[in-house]
Amino acid sequence: MHIIQHGTMRFGCSKGLTRSTQFLPALLLSLLRTTSAFPIEITTRRGAIQRTAASVVTIATNMSSNTQSNDSIGWGIVGLGDVCQTKSGPPFWKCNGSELVAVMRRTPGKAEEFAANVPGGKCVGYQDIEEFLQHPGLDAVYVSTRPGTHLEICQKVAKAGKACYVEKPVGRCADETKEIVKLFRESGMPLYTAYISRAYEKTHAIKRLMREGAIGDRVSKVLYKVIGNGGARDMDGDLPWRLDAEQSGGGLIMDVGCHVIDRIEYLCGPLQNIIGEAANRNSPGVAVEDYVHFTADIGTASWTALSNNEGATVECTWDFASTESSYDELQFIGPKGSLRMKGSPSDPIRVHDAKGGFVRQLEFEMPEHTGQALVQAVTDDLRGGDKSDFLSFGENAIRTQIVLDTVLSSYYGGRKQGYWTRMNTWPGSPRE
Repeated sequence: MHIIQHGTMRFGCSKGLTRSTQFLPALLLSLLRTTSAFPIEITTRRGAIQRTAASVVTIATNMSSNTQSNDSIGWGIVGLGDVCQTKSGPPFWKCNGSELVAVMRRTPGKAEEFAANVPGGKCVGYQDIEEFLQHPGLDAVYVSTRPGTHLEICQKVAKAGKACYVEKPVGRCADETKEIVKLFRESGMPLYTAYISRAYEKTHAIKRLMREGAIGDRVSKVLYKVIGNGGARDMDGDLPWRLDAEQSGGGLIMDVGCHVIDRIEYLCGPLQNIIGEAANRNSPGVAVEDYVHFTADIGTASWTALSNNEGATVECTWDFASTESSYDELQFIGPKGSLRMKGSPSDPIRVHDAKGGFVRQLEFEMPEHTGQALVQAVTDDLRGGDKSDFLSFGENAIRTQIVLDTVLSSYYGGRKQGYWTRMNTWPGSPRE
């Protein structure tokens, strides 16, 4: 492994392989997002590279632009659970410019079994992560294991000089997420986060409707309420891992609720002045919360569909174990109307006027692989192609975790790393 070092930043390049250097433009932007070493304004990929420090530009320009644009990204996957079977696994061999070259799972035989079903016959299965990370042609790694393992795996991926795409919510709390982000900042490798709902066709239809004035010139209120498990998978057994704080970080809010928070922020702006509560209302024998409610205000941001949402209010409720009938609705309300929908990528968007009258409905098909749009965007970014505005990075993952920590802090008696090991001190946990 060659290491090209600039100041305190290190660029990892596989010896004799041009493919691992093809995503240097994305690498440079990753560094620029997370360090103040270069006092410049980032606008576009081309502009950022042109204005980067001369020594770094020299590294980039010495590389073949043809190689960067034509070679595919060699992807590897760590963890081959349910999320990989349909949602996010197949895109790594179906996306343009992407090739799944290696997979890793500790259970004997499972990685080899998965690899054998990857088209092309070139994918290799591993049980050992160190051997996996040395696979020839491996450029980037998708970490799809349970959140409780993310930090340890990301430490190894960053040390190996690989780009990384890690499942949401990244860490179990904001501190752990910040530590993961720091790992890739210091290694100089790009880090992407799997908040896939911002890449849904439905999400971009919401953005388009907002820009077309369907609800007016601003968002004034966002409401979300879910009764039921919110579509959480793999909930069988005495204690599903999604309800084990050591593995997940908390209750179902960490798995399904984080998507909603990130989507609201992506469309409307960052959440601030957060006030909330968490409780265990109907889950005897389970230590984590099953009810979460919070209110917040929306701050200013440059990435939103409408530019003057500052001061808009947000109210979200998750009642995962309620005995009431299932319910799921997200509303974006403005001075001239509202957009109403369920959280699923395939359920319709209903457009209403200011008096609540129905105007029209937009229909969507369920994607074959719900993670594919974001995987394609990440792959394009690594290859130096067009940059999608819905890419998800460590920064938005941190903001989402801060919201979650703020709301859950009183239940767990604080959300510093390690809170999952002191279950008997959680103020909110039911006592027998």
